[in-house]
Amino acid sequence: MTFTIGEAAARAGVTPDTIRYYERKGLLPKAPRSAGGYRRYSDTSVARIVLARNAARFGFGLKELAGFLNARESGAPPCRAVKASAERLLVEMDRQLAALTDARASIAATISDWERRLERTPAGGRAYLLDTLVPR
Repeated sequence: MTFTIGEAAARAGVTPDTIRYYERKGLLPKAPRSAGGYRRYSDTSVARIVLARNAARFGFGLKELAGFLNARESGAPPCRAVKASAERLLVEMDRQLAALTDARASIAATISDWERRLERTPAGGRAYLLDTLVPR
């Protein structure tokens, strides 16, 4: 049983444009065409689309994912490379979280400073809050 691109997209929870994009990026083999020239997709294709979508949501880049899938298809299990890449993603996420934590602390301190300034500013007066902003 095969599906049109619209049916395959609906089954995979993506748009037809996503499927075309995955094909262009090498995540999905080019679909065979019907006699009328329409792409036809199998259950295997739909499963691969779902896998690609889930891997992208996890954080893998599409080029990297295409490499994993191509390695797998050529008989070279990419498991260690997949794990190493996931570990790099985790390290990067930890770095981003630390940066966000620092930024949050800076914003919270600025707000506290602004509250003190506003308490000392007469009603309708200017506290020049924006002038206190400094680059991080």
